[in-house]
Order: sequence, then C-alpha cells, then structure tokens
Amino acid sequence: MEITLGPVLYDWPRERLLSFYEEVLDMAVDTVYLGEVVCAKRTGLSVSDIESIGRRFEEAGKKIFLSTPAVVSNEKELDYIRALAALPFDIEANDISAIAISGEKVKGAGPHITTYNAEDINYLKGLGIERLTFPVELPRDSVVFNIKETGLFGEIFAHGRVPLAFSWRCYTSRIHGRTKDECAHDCLKYPEGLLLRNVDDIPVFTINGTSILSADTYTLVGSMEDLAEIGVKAVRISPDPENTGDVVKIFRDRINGKLDAKEGINAIKELTGGGLCNGWYAGSAGKDFKDIIGEAEALVI
Repeated sequence: MEITLGPVLYDWPRERLLSFYEEVLDMAVDTVYLGEVVCAKRTGLSVSDIESIGRRFEEAGKKIFLSTPAVVSNEKELDYIRALAALPFDIEANDISAIAISGEKVKGAGPHITTYNAEDINYLKGLGIERLTFPVELPRDSVVFNIKETGLFGEIFAHGRVPLAFSWRCYTSRIHGRTKDECAHDCLKYPEGLLLRNVDDIPVFTINGTSILSADTYTLVGSMEDLAEIGVKAVRISPDPENTGDVVKIFRDRINGKLDAKEGINAIKELTGGGLCNGWYAGSAGKDFKDIIGEAEALVI
C-alpha cells in the first residue's frame, strides 16, 4: 500500500515550505501532492518553486501530482491551473474546471470532487482519470462498493485535520476586519489554522482562510488491515507543521506489520495529544472516534 503526502493546506511562508519539502525527501512516502488547494492568494511557493521541488522528488524516486484549487472563482485561479498544467507532472483535479483546462494531463481526481457513486467515477475514468481520492465523508461500505464497481486505483484520506468546506469568502480575513479582496495574508499567523470553539468552550472546527477543517485529527491508523482488505491502494497523510515525519513513520510501521492497530492508535494519540476522530469511515458522525470499524451501520450511497 502506498503512503501519499497531500498538499499543504495551511499558509506557510516560502522558506518554511522549502525546508519542509527538504525533510519530505527523506520520508517514507511514495507519492507527493504539490500545489495550492485552498486559496490562490497564498504566495508560499511559485510555480517555478513547485517545478524545482517536483523534479527533486522524481530524482529521489517519488511520484509527483500537482493539486489544483478546490474552488475556482476567478481568472487568476484559472491562470494558476494553466501554469500547473504546463509543468511536466500529472495533475490531481479538485474542481471539474481543472479537467477542462488540463485535459489529458489530469490523471487523478482529488477528495474535493464529489465522486460519491460508481457512475460519477466511471465518467471520470472515461476522461482519463487513473486514480481517485475518495471524498472524506464517504463511509467504508461506499468505498468498498465503488472500488468493486469501477476498479479504479483508490486512495483515502487517512490522517490529518479534515477539510470540510470551502467558501468564496475568507473566514480568517473576516476575523481581522477585512474582506477577501482586502487580503493581508493573515493566514500566515496561523500555521495550523485557528481553532474555533463553541459557547461551551469545546473545539468544533479549525478556520483556515477560505476553508473550514475539523478540530480533531482524523486518523485511520487503526484500520490499515481493513483498508488493504477492501482494496484501498493508498493512504493520504495531510501535512502539519510539527509531526508529519513521525506520522509517516507510524503509518509505514503499520503497513510493514511493526505496529498493531492499538499500538498505532496509541502512538498517534501520544503524538497529537489526543483529539482523534474517524467516524465517517465507520458510517458514523465524522467527529466520532471508534476503535472498532463497523460498529456503526454504514450507509451505501
């Protein structure tokens, strides 16, 4: 089973991103996704930087995909997709416009395209899509059904704060009294996003520019055997600023049989300080954490 590293979803300065990807070169990941998914106003890496990093990863034997924005709302974002499509790497589309622009360069469909059923997936397969990362809210039984019905290379979001929703407006700018058009790159102040609590002081979401993520860390580290059994070919780890390398090692040890399910869960809990969830895969509320997958009745979509 592959371990893939998803695109960085937070706003990090260029120097931090360059340093991070230097570290990734030594991580036991098979595939790396590069590109801006959340907001094209972020200026961490230029397209030239992405090309240089991508070439280095290829020299190191890692597969590269370029991830496109999840919401495309203006010409600047279309130009960004066009610039990515001009690079010598395959594209992971997160919006259908990327497929229209990039054509045969698009080999992957990201988790932000709502491919809930086999008909959708087979349509994309007919357009040349070779691999698919399932939407984060899809339960296990639907993943099983769609893999069997389509035969497509299936990847699943397996670790990180879950990207829940995207907007044309910017939540972070609004907090600072600005609109999205008045962007002052306030996201740079929050390298892990900004935790949002309810009136009872319970963390519920993470604000991240134009996107909302879960407050807790979604992890399927305890379900690796089950994922392999149902035919999932790759597990995606979403980068964070502190623990990405350690998370990758834990997942690699799980795949290689060096850690069992409980040991893997305990290792992740120790690393993150708790606050885990995996409910959607179990067919439950996404905020739940279940040690035994299948405890909740899953819905086949």
